[in-house]
Amino acid sequence: MAVTGDFEAYLTDDWYGQQITVKALLECEAEAGFDYAVVMPQTKEEPDNDGLLEKTADNPHTLPCVLMDPHRGEEGVEALKDYVARGAQGMKLMGAIHKFEIDDPMVYPFVDTAGDLGIVISIHSGVRNCSADRIDVLAKRVPESPVIIDHMGYPDNFDAAMQVCRDNPNTYMGTTVLRFHKLWANNPEETIPMGVKQAVEELGPERVVFGSNLPEYRPMQVKRAIQRLDLGAEAEALIFGGTLGKIYDLDG
Repeated sequence: MAVTGDFEAYLTDDWYGQQITVKALLECEAEAGFDYAVVMPQTKEEPDNDGLLEKTADNPHTLPCVLMDPHRGEEGVEALKDYVARGAQGMKLMGAIHKFEIDDPMVYPFVDTAGDLGIVISIHSGVRNCSADRIDVLAKRVPESPVIIDHMGYPDNFDAAMQVCRDNPNTYMGTTVLRFHKLWANNPEETIPMGVKQAVEELGPERVVFGSNLPEYRPMQVKRAIQRLDLGAEAEALIFGGTLGKIYDLDG
């Protein structure tokens, strides 16, 4: 059976009044036909990585991805090693939350350690300190490790994200982009994410990985948006899980 999955979904205690438990998260994924979810803790300065690992322990449908703050230095690197020993399969870096330049040298030990540990690296991209072009230096440090560019460089740096992917075959575009399209606030069911189409055409569907950003959007909403691009069954199979299965080493 083909692998299906979502590279970015969050557990939340209170996200605009919503609580997303593992059970609720997996129900949303199942609604869209996804078997696996990369699960991250709620994005805040002190993320509950321990709770994430406890709540996802022994659940074969969840792939825990811890959110790390490079300001923690060596203590943070040791914590990352401990999280991986306890089951973490990915690391998320989010300069928008922890207020760092994503190409700052203090980030290097975390990226290098993730590479040594063989886990997937997801990096939030956006504006200023999170500009996608800055991911290039990190991707080059770990050429054998998968690096997912969350939001595909949107809102201002899609072209930069594309160039990073052209230059670094270990990088992947993550489809958490609905919020950046003009219709998203009124009706996400009408959004057509043309950046995803361009990425598929120029990089190939094997370099694009599905992500919903749950609870911001239900996986079904993002899936339908991508289906409106009419990319074809083969490309959709890769986007909706084939790529995820490869980078997280899942059995089909």
